[in-house]
Amino acid sequence: MFAWSLWVCIGVLTFGWQFGDGSVAAQMTDAVDTAVQQPVVYMFGRDDCGFCTQQFAWMEAEGITYEYLNIVTNDGARELYDAVTAKHTVPKVTPVTVVGEYVIAGFNGPETTGASIKTAITQAASGTIRTIDDHLARAPEQDVILGGGCSGTACDAGEGQQYVFNLPFLGLVDLQTFSLTTLSVVLGVIDGFNPCAMWVLVTFLVFLSQAGSRRKMVFLAGLFILAQGIMYNLILNVWYQTWDFIALDEIVTPLVGLIALGGGAFFLYRWWKNRDAALVCDISDIETQAKTVNRFKAVASQPITIASVFAILAIAFSVNIIEFACSVGIPQAYTKILELNALTFIERQWYIMLFTLGYMFDDVVVYGLAIWGFGKLHAHGQKYAQLSLLIGGLLMLLLGLLLVAAPGLLVVG
Repeated sequence: MFAWSLWVCIGVLTFGWQFGDGSVAAQMTDAVDTAVQQPVVYMFGRDDCGFCTQQFAWMEAEGITYEYLNIVTNDGARELYDAVTAKHTVPKVTPVTVVGEYVIAGFNGPETTGASIKTAITQAASGTIRTIDDHLARAPEQDVILGGGCSGTACDAGEGQQYVFNLPFLGLVDLQTFSLTTLSVVLGVIDGFNPCAMWVLVTFLVFLSQAGSRRKMVFLAGLFILAQGIMYNLILNVWYQTWDFIALDEIVTPLVGLIALGGGAFFLYRWWKNRDAALVCDISDIETQAKTVNRFKAVASQPITIASVFAILAIAFSVNIIEFACSVGIPQAYTKILELNALTFIERQWYIMLFTLGYMFDDVVVYGLAIWGFGKLHAHGQKYAQLSLLIGGLLMLLLGLLLVAAPGLLVVG
């Protein structure tokens, strides 16, 4: 009897140990599977991109683990980036985020793009695509989320509305609820206030202030605005699908910096050469003043050269490149909406023209104020003109050095 009871106890203990051990093993396996199921957030970007900086800050605040793939300093990351953008016909801008099979281009803010990224993380957890290689091999080609994304219940339901944007002064709006005319004008004006190109605009304004006459300023500013408008119109039609804006920006930004350095050095040279005249200008005799006036008239009467025209066209071109290298979310979402409306060629060009006019609105205002200020400044004579040469030259040298050596310091984000 005792022996039989002993064997029963041993059997119960053995069964209990095996069952318990199996439960622990199963729990450990489940824990490993759960860890494996967590999708990796891959973010393609670059250090001098303001929208990338905003997305970094948001992900870190949300505690989202991500892998940053710098497409400027990492050749392997650049190859993967090229493959992803080619697979889905995504404009080559930053940031581009890949989560499982999902792709998000640009970053509009926590309420839109951030919500889309969170939804993508949740949905990718049940999938089998874990790496960029998996994505390239097995993810379906798709219309990516463009800068904006879903919001609120749309994200919770996994609907992934692409055209919800957080717009200045308007808040969260679904672009598809606007009429095409309102959409074209509003988005054009908003897109025109792009912080990524502000340093090029400042450089050009300083250059413009040294034109020598209001007539030259009006001509150069008008040429710049016209050239920029034509460039942007062409980009909205076709260029954003075919151009590598990142590669162009890597060339254009230091080139603009070199132009700024050259212009700054030239302005400082002019200031130094005429520094004595600036000191005695207020007490100079009538003959000296007459000579000074004649010099200014001679400068003002000199014709605009072909070289100066090409320089203006190059600067106008650079503004568009820098803006599109930052993010193409709003303009590409806009063109997608036009495509959804099945417009004729003439109708599409009409709305794109309205968008372009809205885009140029801020430039017209800024350069109008610059031309008005030019008259006020030079009405006070040579002394103030010399001061503008000194300040403008120093500012251009500073901007030029930053654009060439450390463009990341100019990031707005």
